Amino acid sequence: MFLNSLHGLRPKLCSFVRYTRGIRPQIKVAKEKFQISLDLHQFKREEIRVKAIPDYVVIEGKLERKTKRGEVIKQFVRKFRLPDGCDPKTIKSELSSDGILTITAPRKIYDANIPSETIVPITYSGPSKDNESIIPVKETKCNSPVKQRPVCDDKTKK
Repeated sequence: MFLNSLHGLRPKLCSFVRYTRGIRPQIKVAKEKFQISLDLHQFKREEIRVKAIPDYVVIEGKLERKTKRGEVIKQFVRKFRLPDGCDPKTIKSELSSDGILTITAPRKIYDANIPSETIVPITYSGPSKDNESIIPVKETKCNSPVKQRPVCDDKTKK
């Protein structure tokens, strides 16, 4: 839909949109590590940025080239959720000479000797103050045509 509207106007933009959609990562999730590989051969190392934020890794790329007709700017952002056991502080990224960006995050292997159940102690704080949290509700008359059931008080139940 979007590509069809731009097809006749900007063929270079359309080809880049198709290219960025074609940046398909290879994702491997194993017990000991999480790994993402992307083919970014069009980008230089200084044009790529990898950020680790809690629960996510974000890959950004931006290249600017001057051509005979003007300037070309290509930009993308990819965001991946980290699986359980990955610490964002331990993420490493590597760009190979042929333009493959590989991001690796070691996963914490849980020790079988660690109990999966932990008893949480209960502290004593004295009597609760439930009466202070109750707010009395007053009956209000409504002008709507919807019939309402009569409200019973404790006084009317005698």
